[in-house]
Amino acid sequence: AMAAGASGPTFLSMEPSHAASGEEVIKARIAFMEDELGAQWKTLAAFAKGGTGSVADVEKRARAIAALSKKIPAHFPKDSGRPNYPADVTRALPAIWKDWEGFQKDARSLADESEKLAGLAKEGNKDAVVAMIGASGSYARTKIGCAECHEKFRGPRPKK
Repeated sequence: AMAAGASGPTFLSMEPSHAASGEEVIKARIAFMEDELGAQWKTLAAFAKGGTGSVADVEKRARAIAALSKKIPAHFPKDSGRPNYPADVTRALPAIWKDWEGFQKDARSLADESEKLAGLAKEGNKDAVVAMIGASGSYARTKIGCAECHEKFRGPRPKK
């Protein structure tokens, strides 16, 4: 007979860990930002640019962004950015840890603005949704809050 508990899969936490190497933390952070947050954003961008999807899709994705944005600070443990790691490994600037309160405030702002967007979508206000996302669908021009954080706390892509 098989022992109880030995028959099921074991799930490991995907949260960053201080025991993990710096490179592992950075890889997990990039995956979180691109694969989890970025995946949600793609739905918003497609809706704003081309009307793809529905306001219900926007509401769901905006709520997901709000929840995920609350996890952003945990992905930035101290010393996991530049200059401790080179530009080709991370774009996280030292400003994050020099202005930790500001960084956390920007993450909260993303959550709050995403909740506002979800509310507009729930009301079915397509024009207000598109205006908040930005007709370009680019987070760099959005009123939601990605750009502010990226401008202050993320360095440029390294030149190849």
